[in-house]
Amino acid sequence: MNGKNVFNWIRMLLVILLLVFSIVIMLYPFPNRNLNIQIETEDNIYELDFSSADIENFEYVLLSLDGIECVVIKEVRFYGAVRSISLMNLSYSDLANYVEGVPGGTMLWKENGLQFTGQKQIQVMLNEDGTEMVKSLSASFLLERFCIWEGFIVLFSLLFTLSILMEEKISKLGYNNHGAAYEVKKFITDIKKYSYYMVYAAQTDLKAEVANSYLNRLWWLLEPFFNMLVYVIVFGKVMGRTIENYATFVFSALLMWNFFSKTISYSVKLVRNNKDIVTKVYVPKFVLLLSNMFLNMFKLLFSMIVLVIMLFVFKIHISIEILWVIPAYIILILLGFGMGMIFLHYGVYVDDLSYAVGILLNMLMFLSGIFYDLMSTLSEPLCTIMLCFNPIAMVVDTMRNALLYNRIVNVPLLVIWLLISLILSCIGVHIVYKNENAYVKVV
Repeated sequence: MNGKNVFNWIRMLLVILLLVFSIVIMLYPFPNRNLNIQIETEDNIYELDFSSADIENFEYVLLSLDGIECVVIKEVRFYGAVRSISLMNLSYSDLANYVEGVPGGTMLWKENGLQFTGQKQIQVMLNEDGTEMVKSLSASFLLERFCIWEGFIVLFSLLFTLSILMEEKISKLGYNNHGAAYEVKKFITDIKKYSYYMVYAAQTDLKAEVANSYLNRLWWLLEPFFNMLVYVIVFGKVMGRTIENYATFVFSALLMWNFFSKTISYSVKLVRNNKDIVTKVYVPKFVLLLSNMFLNMFKLLFSMIVLVIMLFVFKIHISIEILWVIPAYIILILLGFGMGMIFLHYGVYVDDLSYAVGILLNMLMFLSGIFYDLMSTLSEPLCTIMLCFNPIAMVVDTMRNALLYNRIVNVPLLVIWLLISLILSCIGVHIVYKNENAYVKVV
């Protein structure tokens, strides 16, 4: 058996292990999870821990805050084994639907929450629906299954890539074929070689956009701002009641979404729109995509001026947790580049792909929680599925929590999607490097 056959058998074994593990992780009878319930008030956060055994025996769930006589509850969040990922968020209006009563106290509606009073303690008794909801959260273990499965997908992909690199090293194919090691070296070399061109092309496009405009760069502020106003007017009457600073909530997410959607939309027709360059001179196709991403990043930074002003106007408290906005944006950029490279290739051969991508992006925008809070608006398990398998929803949720609520969330998912984004980028670069010489014949 030669070396190539050995590596083929190894990769086949990895695929079989992936299938077996996927079945096991979805069917294995994990025990019920313990729950951590965080009750956010106007000035504090109270934590209650319930064991799975206690939850199973509950006739009615009782949320008790000892030593407190009056409190205004704004939100209730439920956590399982993974403390940085919320299983479900209940806004105060949703919480009211689950309250059976307040033993020894009262409940009153306030403008920004539910006020509960009691004698030396607050006790909130959930009704039958609320109790069943808590029991179902304890019993599902769905979030943990998804995280473990996605982690294994990443591990499988890395091992699969490692087998290809080892095969290249043994057979020395990496230096005259499109092997992974060769392409990584070529990619780094091309980045250095064409870095000046990428920056120059981005600057030229920026100047061209405002060359005949009266407002010039102000359009980069006005476009996202007026889009935000439209969505706030449309959705604000419904969502604005339970979400503080709804305008900032929407605007911060729109900045992320606009960058991603513009990158993907441009990538589909990149080769055809740059026909003159592609057919007359050799330029690595990822250079054209990166120059457009630089353009969009500059416009994004310019638009953030409005976001900073909104943070001051609405007196949103900023803390050190805001630094978690950075990894959220890094993942968004890598994901946009990886998916953009893949769409770049298939957009050369499929004319209708741009229409399909436009429809998919429109659907994705409304599935990503741009205009609503994912964890409090969608019911379980849909909110968990969206958070785990929709990377845009995950990075938007991470960014908002860090920027607006000073919370660090979704850490395991950030790591998983960072690795997935890197893998997609490698796949995209490989596909384009392997086929870019054929693009000239098609266009």
